[in-house]
Amino acid sequence: MFDENSSTVIVNIHGLLGEQESIQMEFAEELLEEEGQFIIDNVEYKIVRIINEDVEYPVVYVVVLDILSQT
Repeated sequence: MFDENSSTVIVNIHGLLGEQESIQMEFAEELLEEEGQFIIDNVEYKIVRIINEDVEYPVVYVVVLDILSQT
C-alpha cells in the first residue's frame, strides 16, 4: 500500500467505508494533510480533519469521494 522508503505514523481513522468505529492503522506521513486524498481497497477518500493535539495518535476524519471499479 505504501512505498517502503516513506515514513509511516499510526493514526486513528474515522469514516472508512463499512466501519462503524475508528480503525487504528499505519499511514504514510507525507499523505497526512487536510484536503489530502488516498485510496484504500478501491475506495477514494478525502481527509477532512486531523486532530494532533492532546491525543496519543493523530485522529483523522475522512469522507468517501468515489468507489472505484474493480474491473
